[in-house]
Amino acid sequence: DRDILRYNPHSVIEGMIIAAYAMGIYVGYNYIHGEIFEVYERFEAALEEARAAGYLGDNILGSSFSFQLHAHHGFGAYICGEETALIRSMQGKRGEPVNKPPFPAERGYKNSPTNVNNVETLANIPVIIKKGAEWFRSFGTKNSPGTKVFALAGKINNTGLMEVPMGT
Repeated sequence: DRDILRYNPHSVIEGMIIAAYAMGIYVGYNYIHGEIFEVYERFEAALEEARAAGYLGDNILGSSFSFQLHAHHGFGAYICGEETALIRSMQGKRGEPVNKPPFPAERGYKNSPTNVNNVETLANIPVIIKKGAEWFRSFGTKNSPGTKVFALAGKINNTGLMEVPMGT
């Protein structure tokens, strides 16, 4: 997620706009862990670029759709990948999971219905819409279609990110 936000933040912004439109949402937040502040700054710059181009804000591109998108600089740890821990961290509480129900979709951030998605999922939305679901499904296997980004690190010859078909 860090490298998607660093090198292609507009794919996430576009994916969030599309998801918000589909769900009738007017405000969204992208939670970015505190230890990657330069990524947070890059995402903030991309948000400003999107606002200046008219892709965010009130009456986007002259339509009746309005969507405000914000970066949220979190101080949570790895556990904030769990949705209830992430929501608690956004509310200024200790980032730790809580028992469900209620589920975030019923009562989450600020006691409002909340949809939590992964950066990689949101970044895939624009290209899937452009090229089609069948194109995306052509990668991977019947039971695990699509692609997945993996980080390779440690005592290996070639480190970095690798996008591979699911199920391989």
